[in-house]
Amino acid sequence: MTGDLDDDALGTAADLYLLFGRITRALRRSGDAGALSPGSGSALATLVRSGPMRLSDLAATERVSAPTMSRIVAALDASGHLRREADRSDGRATLLSATETGKALVSGLTSDRIQRFAAALAQLEPTTRETLAAALVQLEDALADDDGGLG
Repeated sequence: MTGDLDDDALGTAADLYLLFGRITRALRRSGDAGALSPGSGSALATLVRSGPMRLSDLAATERVSAPTMSRIVAALDASGHLRREADRSDGRATLLSATETGKALVSGLTSDRIQRFAAALAQLEPTTRETLAAALVQLEDALADDDGGLG
């Protein structure tokens, strides 16, 4: 796939990739992440926002493979941040949901990180924010289409 890209396109991609890394690290420093990895924090936040869901649905929402999500769920379960319950509509299935501890952790992480991110975004012109949001959604979709998942 990269054979179609010229040196300028690859250079730009490398620069943006490193920039995303720096932005991610800066945001991680914005709050007390405790022992949660970015993947665990994201999965737990999804459960808090969306409510109970099956592991396969959570994996699809987070755009990671089922084995990756199984590892994340096992760690969240062991740390007491989520619970597993039988799905009343399908006794063979299990629903995952955030515990009160998990909800409290997400609220704390989200508030610090999202507030810092929102403050930085507020410094951009409205049209720049809109363009950035649309471009990032397209980029996430393109990455997900390439390999079936980001995880």
